[in-house]
Amino acid sequence: MEERYSENTVETEEQEKMKMSDCFITAMFLPKEYNKLLKLKTGKIIGYLFLLMLLTTVIQYAIPTLGAIAGLGGMKGIIMNEIPEFAFKDGTFSFGEKLEQLDEEIQSYYLIDTSVERFTEEDVPKNMMEAILVSKTNILIYNNITGLGGGVQEQLFENYKNITITNATVAKHTLLIYMFLFLIFLVAYGISFVKYLLMALFYAAILYLMTRTMMLQNTFGRMYKMALFAQTIGAIVEAVAICLNSALLILAGNVFHVLITVYIMNKVLIQKQKDTVI
Repeated sequence: MEERYSENTVETEEQEKMKMSDCFITAMFLPKEYNKLLKLKTGKIIGYLFLLMLLTTVIQYAIPTLGAIAGLGGMKGIIMNEIPEFAFKDGTFSFGEKLEQLDEEIQSYYLIDTSVERFTEEDVPKNMMEAILVSKTNILIYNNITGLGGGVQEQLFENYKNITITNATVAKHTLLIYMFLFLIFLVAYGISFVKYLLMALFYAAILYLMTRTMMLQNTFGRMYKMALFAQTIGAIVEAVAICLNSALLILAGNVFHVLITVYIMNKVLIQKQKDTVI
């Protein structure tokens, strides 16, 4: 009994000393050693997930966004050179070009044309569910609610004569824009985290039911932890595919994510059965 107690103590100490890099390597490439991961304390598992989600979110969202911004000369360069010249001043709005978009499938219409003095409800195309029209002096928002008919909201720019916004004034506040992009990144991080946890729940539920039909003894909690680690390599590969922005690669990344997760979990279950027999 003393020998068994000593072995358990050594094993616990080894798990506590497991570096985060060792956790990643084991999760991705060493299914036979998953027992070490499944016995990690909750705090370390949470830390692992936070780091994994940070990595995938940076690859998936931050790298392509920052790359695009840098390629266009920074945020200031985008505002001054890529966005058409505009000015909101003295209660009127001017925009360098006419922008028009019609989506017949969802019945939406958007138009910016500052050569028009003012839009009215009659300017809204027929059979539209929603429309936004921007002229020199007003913005018109039209919504058609089924069963209630269409409704129009209008804002006159003359009510905001004390506000001045141009490319140059916006370019002076690029720091605020970067802060806004950072907030968007945090939202994307949170969504990715929740999605990852839900997918782990899905994998755990499917394989738990499969093992029950085969009369294998596994707790759902153990299966869920297993799914949290088994998704690692698939999540990273999928993030890289999204970063590369190729429809074919994204599809391949999604398929790889599913297949490799199931494969790793099966390998872990098989190894557990071998260890039980031994």
